[in-house]
Amino acid sequence: MKKTILAITAAAALAACGKEQPAPQAPTTPPSAGANVAEGYAKKDTYFRLPGASGGEIDLAAYSGKPVLVMFFTETCPYCRKAGPFIQKVYTSYGPKGLGVVGICVQDSSRAALNFAKDLGVTFPLAYNGGEVSRKYRTQGVPYIYLLNARHEIYDVWEGYDAQYDQPIISAVEKLLPKK
Repeated sequence: MKKTILAITAAAALAACGKEQPAPQAPTTPPSAGANVAEGYAKKDTYFRLPGASGGEIDLAAYSGKPVLVMFFTETCPYCRKAGPFIQKVYTSYGPKGLGVVGICVQDSSRAALNFAKDLGVTFPLAYNGGEVSRKYRTQGVPYIYLLNARHEIYDVWEGYDAQYDQPIISAVEKLLPKK
């Protein structure tokens, strides 16, 4: 029942965001401790270098040795707009502890990413022109949230966004952060 509701939610998110792509399977739920649920996703070819919305470039290599949370989004997608503030909280709480956080706008305009940041109070790094990278990551719409381990292999994936994902994302992030 829960997976059915989440699948309907993900399909609604895709429709609401104007993506004419096939509905994804039921959203991925977090793995049991240490599992890698990235089956079907590129495990090693996660590298990207994209233009930064505020200028410069956002290069995954700059996060060498750190786990990275990556969210693909569009400016006006209602589910992306719900996910953005949560990802900001994760960035504020876990960025200082060694987590990299990057938002990738699949739109070609830096303005779209900047509007997203302004509207939602997002301060984590945002890239734009991420359509090709999103295809490489095999997204099926937006939002898609990936947690990469310190070797930048896909550790977990959340398709769409629902507040039910908050605790599983936090738990997965805490598992990958260096212990102090």
